[in-house]
This record gives sequence, structure tokens and C-alpha cells, in this order.
Amino acid sequence: MRNGHQKIGVHARIALQQFRKVFLIQVVSLIVIAGVSLLHSLSAAYSSLCGGLIFLLPSYVFAYRALVAKQAKNTPGAVVTQLYTSEIWKMGLSIALFSAVFILVQPLNPFSLFGTYIWLQLVGFFAQLKLNNRFLKL
Repeated sequence: MRNGHQKIGVHARIALQQFRKVFLIQVVSLIVIAGVSLLHSLSAAYSSLCGGLIFLLPSYVFAYRALVAKQAKNTPGAVVTQLYTSEIWKMGLSIALFSAVFILVQPLNPFSLFGTYIWLQLVGFFAQLKLNNRFLKL
């Protein structure tokens, strides 16, 4: 491979395609929520945007680290270690972003912030469920 890039495997490509679809659905959902919140107030709209970005940025970092980033070894133990470290990075980034928003953004509408964050989690869950046809047969 050129420039030290390693080609990702078939399963990682499928997971990455599925992540992109869910991520796009979540971004569109965030834009709609922020637009509807703008009808209420500007504070609610940017609080919604902050809540959405707090959810989307760590999710993107997790997917990149877990699926795209070059790994030294592809043994099962190394893959599991990479998943755990990616999840730890995701949680740490979420905590840092929540802290930064609560410190730096004033006035803040906590209902819009947490409501959007929780809504995007639910949208991601149901989109994954809908995209994964195995669970539709149950």
C-alpha cells in the first residue's frame, strides 16, 4: 500500500458504510431540530446545535479510530483493544465537550441541549435497527 496506508477489510467497509448512512440521518435530524428550535428562540437553536455536535463529533472520532485508523496488528485481541480505546476516547471527548459548552456558552438552554443529544442517540439506535435487516425478521 502507498504511504503506509492499510486497506481496511470487508467487514470494516460494510460497518463504515452503515455508519455513514446513520451519521447522515443524524446530521439531517440535527439540522431539522435546530431549525424548529430557532422558531422558539436563538438560545434554543444554538443549544440544540451544541447538543448535536457533542453527540456527533465523538461518534465520528470513535468510528474513525475503530474502523479506519491503521492498526499495527489485526489479531482479535488488538481489535478489541482498539475498540475499547476508541470508546474511552469517545467518552472523554464527550465529557470535555459537555464541560466546554457549560463553561463557555451563555445563555444555554439545557432542555434543547440534552433533548437533542438524547434524540440523536434514539435516531441512531432506530436507524441501525432499520438498516440491519436481521432484526426485522424477529
